Amino acid sequence: MGLTLVEKIAGRHADGLDPGTVVRSGDFISIRPRHVMTHDNTGAVIPKFKQIGATAVADSAQPVFAIDHDIQNTSPENLAKYAKIEAFACEHGIDFYPPGTGISHQVMVEQGYVVPGSMVVASDSHSNLYGAAAALGTPVVRTDAACIWATGVTWWQVPPVAKMVLKGSLSPG
Repeated sequence: MGLTLVEKIAGRHADGLDPGTVVRSGDFISIRPRHVMTHDNTGAVIPKFKQIGATAVADSAQPVFAIDHDIQNTSPENLAKYAKIEAFACEHGIDFYPPGTGISHQVMVEQGYVVPGSMVVASDSHSNLYGAAAALGTPVVRTDAACIWATGVTWWQVPPVAKMVLKGSLSPG
């Protein structure tokens, strides 16, 4: 059987493989995602970034911060968290979308971060919806997001894919 779209995209974003290496479901690979999106939880990723000893972002074009989860909360603590996130973004040259810009995943698609054939990870369980744009999206935990900021890569297991063959015809209407 030929490669699935998931295998093709994962192979294009694999890091450190010999030329011509074919990536298949079940393989553990290092990936260099096109982007890594974090939202309000960026405030929790920043300390993890510092805890691993990182001081610089490997590729400032890779992370995207899109704040959207708790924007109704105007408490001093939450506003301070948002200010800290924006300051970190400015310090490292990272694209920052403030509260009110839109839903983070919508921002990722509408602003051109998610394009067909790209692999984009996010510290959010809904990142697999990038498949609707013929892209490969997968969630990562906060520590993985911090490591991607620091190194540009992370490990990933190519998921299993099921082939479905539908027979017959659709009912009218």
